[in-house]
Amino acid sequence: MSRVLLPILVSAAAACAAAQVAVGGRLGAAVSLVCLAVLLAAATVAWLRFVDDHDRLSGAARAATDRERRYEALFEACGDAVFAFELRDGRPGRFVAANEAACMSLGYPRPALLAMSCDELFAPEMRRAVLQRMQALREAQSLVFEGAFLASDGHRLPVEVSLRRADSAEQPLCLAVARDLSAGRELAEVADARFHTDELTGLLGRRGFFFMVGQARQRARRLGAQVLVLHAELGGLHEANDKLGHAAGDALVLAAAEVLRLSFRDSDVVARLGGDEFAALAVLSRSDRERVDWPTIVARFDEAAAAKRAELAGEFAFTLKRSSRVATWDELDDIDELLRRTRGRTPPPATLVGRRSQKVLAKR
Repeated sequence: MSRVLLPILVSAAAACAAAQVAVGGRLGAAVSLVCLAVLLAAATVAWLRFVDDHDRLSGAARAATDRERRYEALFEACGDAVFAFELRDGRPGRFVAANEAACMSLGYPRPALLAMSCDELFAPEMRRAVLQRMQALREAQSLVFEGAFLASDGHRLPVEVSLRRADSAEQPLCLAVARDLSAGRELAEVADARFHTDELTGLLGRRGFFFMVGQARQRARRLGAQVLVLHAELGGLHEANDKLGHAAGDALVLAAAEVLRLSFRDSDVVARLGGDEFAALAVLSRSDRERVDWPTIVARFDEAAAAKRAELAGEFAFTLKRSSRVATWDELDDIDELLRRTRGRTPPPATLVGRRSQKVLAKR
């Protein structure tokens, strides 16, 4: 009942009793009837108001319950990992909620995840930075940053984390939404590989070659080593395309790519610069463990080219002309000029290279 109606009811009851005592007789009965009528009217109004308030409160409770259900449905249906965790003196504490996406992406059952603290979920190398972020959250109220979660199997999951304060009446809380970045990075790596790779041979393309020159330069400078620069030109490609078709030309290009793969290591830079032109860089070392020097590589190239020529003798005329030079790491600064000088260099006779390579291979 409202605060206004309650005094009216009390006043009406008091007036009815006073009329009976003071007036008496028929007049007192009439006054009592009037008071009773007022009392019934006030009681009716109070009851109607009470029912209306009750219905309104019940509707509000049902609406709140519906909102909670919709929130829980959205919370569970979200494709990103969503957490709520305690804040203790500005530091991340225990999780109080986690959705199904969080459990599935990290490989933890929900009870195990809720038994963890937020800083335990981050990779060890990220935890100090996370604490610094949490300190900044006091003023910013919301933050977005990239980090890495530690999944149940030990692998690191790259994520973009969005933090927002979500304090309740009982305790300070923080809401975290973590978006998995691994799929996007894999797609970016695939796109980057396609951008740098020759589609036909799988070797580096022209862009990929010039991109990797910088890494070869850094490695040679760090080791104090020289670099073998080899340029190779495939003969007869245009004639094969014109007379036998592009499938025959592709077969010649693939054969040249295989020769280069057999001649160089996985760590070397091997590329098809375009058409019939190939290039490779190899950081040299004369240690007993690696035995990587330019005569060994050139010998492998000549032997692989001869074997491929014999293999294709019945189908194509396969020739792969090479030229090479040994350069210092600083000469890689102008790779175009270095390749131009390498192309103009006359390679040593094959017989000389063959004898020298036999000695080197015999030592190995």
